[in-house]
Amino acid sequence: MLHLLKLEWLKVKNYKAFWIFLGLYIIALFSINWIAFQFQGEVKKNNVPFTIFPYDFPAVYQTIAWVSSWLLYFPGMLMILVITNEYNYKTHRQNIIDGLTRQQFVLAKILFGLAIAVITTISCFLIALYFGGDYSGSVSFNGIQYIGYSFIQTICYLFFAMILALLMRRSGLALAVFFLYGLVFEQLLGGLIDFKVLTDGTVRYYFPLQPSDTLIPITFGNNVIYKNAPSQTTLLVMCFVYISLFTILSFRKFQTDDL
Repeated sequence: MLHLLKLEWLKVKNYKAFWIFLGLYIIALFSINWIAFQFQGEVKKNNVPFTIFPYDFPAVYQTIAWVSSWLLYFPGMLMILVITNEYNYKTHRQNIIDGLTRQQFVLAKILFGLAIAVITTISCFLIALYFGGDYSGSVSFNGIQYIGYSFIQTICYLFFAMILALLMRRSGLALAVFFLYGLVFEQLLGGLIDFKVLTDGTVRYYFPLQPSDTLIPITFGNNVIYKNAPSQTTLLVMCFVYISLFTILSFRKFQTDDL
């Protein structure tokens, strides 16, 4: 596995998009939270009983993870570009000729995705400690499960991006579907089924990206937005089901592909 990770590192270490998208994620995560932190600090100084983005412990972990959830399109784009570049420059074919099996090729992409998820999760954790410690004057690990949920959510998004890239092979098309599905179609289709067909308002929670999104609501979301959401256990099970499905489909697609 270390050999496969090293191979992926050699491919991306001089790839500008890798550093750009990873950098944009980290900079945006810190900057957005810094702005919200300053705003919340002013609210606190004026003794206004109004909190949208709490930065005290333990809520800070949920706040940082929720902001991160909106920025996962950066690592998702990176995943798509790295895979579609293999097709554009025929390096996937060269890897197979050089002795890499098809399963190892996909496994290398999975390991790459896991490595990116680790980086984003560590970033969330450190930024949460920074803002939480500054706001509260102390450090607590209560609520840290939201950082774990962020890791799971990142894997869901990256593996979804992976199967799109393997299916479509073209970065433009895969990126368009990734953005449109994640930001528009999933919400639209789920809403239509929930409120026009079945009317119980729960089907949308079982769409591919929605379980991981629901795990990390905005701090008041559980009582307002996700009142009828399934339990956290059910959501976690659904996340692992979709991660497994994306993984199996990726192996299957590349195994039967015409190189």
